[in-house]
Amino acid sequence: MTGKHNEIILKGRLNGSQRNKVKRLLNMLYTPLELSEEIGVSKQQIYRVYIPLGCPYTKDRIGHILINGKDFKAWVIDIYKNKKLNANQAYCVSCKKIVKIIDPKINNKGNLIYQQSECPLCGNNVTRIISCKRKGNDKQGELEAH
Repeated sequence: MTGKHNEIILKGRLNGSQRNKVKRLLNMLYTPLELSEEIGVSKQQIYRVYIPLGCPYTKDRIGHILINGKDFKAWVIDIYKNKKLNANQAYCVSCKKIVKIIDPKINNKGNLIYQQSECPLCGNNVTRIISCKRKGNDKQGELEAH
């Protein structure tokens, strides 16, 4: 399944705690209920989001769905990995799509340098951060001041 999805998938995204729980799944078969309890999501999310998105599963002779923890972990890491944008692309939060930056304006706000453009699909502003230069260690500055 590597690299099969080029768009950003928002449905079923896990928070940090849930991602850590997915990393601890064992190489054993889980029922959707057991898996949902193990990672902290609802059973409906397994059935309505993950299985339609292509989560690897098998059925036993009775027809019950069983999901291997190791395979599920690999699938989640692949399907929800961070997407790299090209230099001329930005993510539109209104359209929820990666769009091409057209006629960008470069802006500065403090130490932040960013491009701002209009989304070609919906017309809203899209922003892409170019650089964010942080100041030195704040505690170091306080020590020098005293």
